[in-house]
Amino acid sequence: MSFTKIKDIEKLSEFSNQESQLIELERQKIYDADSFFQDILDEPFRVIGKVYKKNSNEDIQEILRDIIPVNLQAKAFYKTWVSDMAGVCEIFCDTLKSESISFCLGTERGCSRYHIDNVPMRLLVTYSGQGTEWLPNEIANRIAFEEGLPNKKIVRDCSKIQHINTWNIAIFRGGSSGLLHRTPDSALKNPSILMRLDHETFWDNILQQQQNVLTPQI
Repeated sequence: MSFTKIKDIEKLSEFSNQESQLIELERQKIYDADSFFQDILDEPFRVIGKVYKKNSNEDIQEILRDIIPVNLQAKAFYKTWVSDMAGVCEIFCDTLKSESISFCLGTERGCSRYHIDNVPMRLLVTYSGQGTEWLPNEIANRIAFEEGLPNKKIVRDCSKIQHINTWNIAIFRGGSSGLLHRTPDSALKNPSILMRLDHETFWDNILQQQQNVLTPQI
């Protein structure tokens, strides 16, 4: 199984030099997190933006300024949470050797089928709800996946399915030999809070593709 679990946050930025498909940093949930997140799960949201390493805290606050209710922004935990996300963004900038990253935070997830992301590398943190479900190589039927078969054909042994724990930081590889993963059933049926980080060009490329579709060809 090409998987590494660590407890030292400094080792996350070394992932790009390793052969592992996935690295997961174990962390403890911060006190008062559940009650705070429960207050913001009533209204679904999804925000995207670019976060720069040198201004990560300020950038995230600006992205969330009109999303999180003002009374919740005044709570001490909100500052703690933003600071945590900012720190993770800075680590991913170091991992990608970039001055900025693409940031996405949302309450709804819909990837029910096992898939591999079409990106070199991606970082996830599930702050509320069940974390991403993934398959170790020894139980993943990649031929079934490539043939478009359903999940039950892709998984060789359901007892060995893995999940990324809530609050843990996970970085994994995409591409042809990337990690097979999906949204767990519990998160398909109920809201959760997931932060996703990608290369700084990720959302720029998607927005450009959308613009090209909407622009009439002359």
